[in-house]
Amino acid sequence: MAYFLFGVVLAGFLLLLMQWWANAEVASAKRTLTWAIAGVCLLLGLILLATGKAFLAAVPAGYAVLRMVGPLAAGKLFQYFRAGRAGKNQASQSNNQMSKSEALEILGLENGASTSEINEAYRRLMSQVHPDKGGSDWMAVKLNAARKTLLGK
Repeated sequence: MAYFLFGVVLAGFLLLLMQWWANAEVASAKRTLTWAIAGVCLLLGLILLATGKAFLAAVPAGYAVLRMVGPLAAGKLFQYFRAGRAGKNQASQSNNQMSKSEALEILGLENGASTSEINEAYRRLMSQVHPDKGGSDWMAVKLNAARKTLLGK
């Protein structure tokens, strides 16, 4: 009887999960699925570790850690290489101010761009990299700083 009740509760949970999945936005579903897989791998690694199979536990636990920490490390790596390519000088790095030329490069504009061109480029790029749509927090901050620098706000 207990197994039957457990099965009914599990089936109800799975139906609710499938309903959410069908209505979820792609970025939200992807993020949730990634974390769920990483969580299951971490749990499997802990179970294997508890049963004395430490060598086998390294595979799922390592995958889970890679999935959880990997995007953060990749973002920092991208930031490091982007800063080198943009040719930022030491003064710009030390006080976190963005130069006008760097702001123009980030927004993909030429010198002398109008306010409407700056705002249009900002909106277009922000729609692609916004964190709520699965984009990068770092890139959104850079776009905001570039717009602020060019508009003098």
